[in-house]
This record gives sequence, C-alpha cells and structure tokens, in this order.
Amino acid sequence: MSFSQQRLAAATDTRLAVIINAAANLKSQLGELNELRERVSKELLSAQKSPQPKHPIEHGAVSP
Repeated sequence: MSFSQQRLAAATDTRLAVIINAAANLKSQLGELNELRERVSKELLSAQKSPQPKHPIEHGAVSP
C-alpha cells in the first residue's frame, strides 16, 4: 500500500470514528428525550385526573 493510500485510509478511519461517536451520542440523547417525553406525558395525565383545588377568588370577584 502506498503512502498516499495509507494516509487516505487513516483519514477515512478517523472520519468514520467521528461519525460513529456522533451517532452514539445522538442515540443517547434520543433515549433521554424519549424518557423525558414519557415523564411529561405521565405528569399531564396525572394532572388531568386529579381534582383541581378551588381558589377563594373566582371569576375576578373578591370576597370580603
């Protein structure tokens, strides 16, 4: 293998390693995003099911 072929192979290997690392990071971030989305979804469902507290001030009327 000539010197220029070796350099090309080394550069290709380096680029491939960078791409693989970026893909692994993206996969990890996607997993975290999915977990957060699931938690938010569960919280929203929980908030919809629980009774809302009554506020002493309703519709802008102030009680004495």
